[in-house]
Amino acid sequence: METAYPRALPAVDDDLHHSMKPIPLPRLSMLQASRADVAVIFRRGPSKWVEVIRWDTQRDHFERGAWFNGRIYQRRCDLSPDGELLIYFASRFTSVDKEYTYAWTAVSRPPWLTALALWPKGNCWWGGGLFLSKRQIWLNHRPEEALPHPKHKPRGLRRVEANPEAHGEDGPIYYKRLMRDGWDIKQELEIRRQPKRLISYETIRPEIRVRGHPKHAFRIIKELRVVDLKAREWFAVEGPSGPVALPPGRLDWVDWDGHGRLILLVDGMVRVSRVDDHGVAAWTLLLDLRDDKPERRPSPPEAWKWL
Repeated sequence: METAYPRALPAVDDDLHHSMKPIPLPRLSMLQASRADVAVIFRRGPSKWVEVIRWDTQRDHFERGAWFNGRIYQRRCDLSPDGELLIYFASRFTSVDKEYTYAWTAVSRPPWLTALALWPKGNCWWGGGLFLSKRQIWLNHRPEEALPHPKHKPRGLRRVEANPEAHGEDGPIYYKRLMRDGWDIKQELEIRRQPKRLISYETIRPEIRVRGHPKHAFRIIKELRVVDLKAREWFAVEGPSGPVALPPGRLDWVDWDGHGRLILLVDGMVRVSRVDDHGVAAWTLLLDLRDDKPERRPSPPEAWKWL
């Protein structure tokens, strides 16, 4: 099984790659292991396809993994502290199976989505989870939704803790993960419903979070605003001498890796720079994901086994 869903991965539509319209740049997001030199990148694009990439941040080696035809909700995902397991929340609205439903939370070995454990959800409210330790998870399902699929029981986990107060969508997982990973909140988000519009919001005061460099006087500033029903994020970097100039382009994510390098996910590319007391060094392009296209990639034997 290539993904958590029981059916085979649909064939790639060749017409997808021969459209006369300009192909938009992919969206990138990233998870980092807290105790290992491992990160996972989600590449979204076209909109109904997601590619999973494993990044060894010590050697800067990238392993292309699964392509998923559906949606992975990256803000409801997490990477185990040792980087060996991924918990993700996914949906596939076009193919509903009564046994698995069209939305589920699963645990896999990145960069593959082969389900080692799976909890059918049935809808896209809440869902997903966090690692409490390398083999314990906090599942954002209510207890009545926390029954594992009989073919995908969490035998390799020591504990699964359901959340009786599960609610919302990306919250509370995303906000808990940010706090755990060192994104300190400096200003709370304040929003209000827009009058005369159906379920639409505007931001009165943006949320502001800061993540400092582990050794030097640099910090990343992240601003979040809600526009209608979508969360939008902006990033800036400040050093001892003031704002740091960043490469042009759409910033999807900015972070420090475990070695203190500054990471940019920008315009479908991964760029890094070393930081020291003298400032930010020249930018290095590590990976260009702009031209990746959906393809069949069978998961290796180790993706089917618990550690």
